[in-house]
Amino acid sequence: MSDVILKVENLQTSFFTRAGEFKAVGGVSFEIHEGETFGLVGESACGKTVTGLSLLRLLPEPAGQIVGGKIILDGINILELHKEEMRNIRGKKISMILQDPMTSLNPVYTIGDQIAEPIRQHQGIQDRNELVDEVISALRFLQIPAPEQRIHDYPFQMSGGMRQRVVGSIAMSCRPRLLIADEPTTALDATIQAQYLALFKSIQEQTDIGILFITHDFGVVADMCHRVAVMYAGKILETASTSTIFKAPLHPYTVALINSVPRLDQKVDRLYSIEGQPPSLLNLPPGCRFAPRCPDVMDICHEQQPKEVQVDDGHSVSCWKVS
Repeated sequence: MSDVILKVENLQTSFFTRAGEFKAVGGVSFEIHEGETFGLVGESACGKTVTGLSLLRLLPEPAGQIVGGKIILDGINILELHKEEMRNIRGKKISMILQDPMTSLNPVYTIGDQIAEPIRQHQGIQDRNELVDEVISALRFLQIPAPEQRIHDYPFQMSGGMRQRVVGSIAMSCRPRLLIADEPTTALDATIQAQYLALFKSIQEQTDIGILFITHDFGVVADMCHRVAVMYAGKILETASTSTIFKAPLHPYTVALINSVPRLDQKVDRLYSIEGQPPSLLNLPPGCRFAPRCPDVMDICHEQQPKEVQVDDGHSVSCWKVS
């Protein structure tokens, strides 16, 4: 087993508003190893992106706060670090590719200037020529053609696919240990998406980087991830290897998500959908959070939260049906 890069223990993140406390992340735990891609899957607004931002301590303050748990990166609990110490880790040891490359890039600065900033900050390079060489190397690492010319371009001069590669260049410019990819292929067409995912695999083979891949696309999960955690209303309901998730899912929510994916070998009159809506994070039910939508619900599901059960090596599930 490869070394553990990141270990998250009972992470709890809330947003405090006039309406009350939104419990966006309600106690999630997982770990990521060297050279591993760990998928975080679930419906929109289930807490996937907030989990990623919590790992970087980039929550909008003062409303967003991490209220409990540990985030251990290379043996260090980063929740105990001061803001200045965290600034030295962010971008150097852990980086993030955000979902929308257009809003991730500053429209009034050139591509070269934006890639140069983390290199200058973390590698201490001040010489102009040396800095340009590093920026070109970062662009070439993400296979951006003609990097010598591209460093002078502005974001609006590039396609969506190229902008996403630029965001990747910024994230990888200091060769971090862990990369958080927040639905990085959402705005890309199928062909460009396939190329971008292949690039991720190539980078991982070269650097042995750990990747937290946040997505709602099970096709991407099957292609990219070694292990998967299924998230719902701020909780992880099931964790297993990718093959196990597809072949033998145990939680009703995992089963429902997989059934929602259209299949080419089946012809149906109506696509499967999960009935109902996720619960309000302001007023969570006392029992299982999926109980109001679950086809296998029992009385106890409405009364008590299920405990996590280790079904097999690396396969855990929180469900009364399995307990």
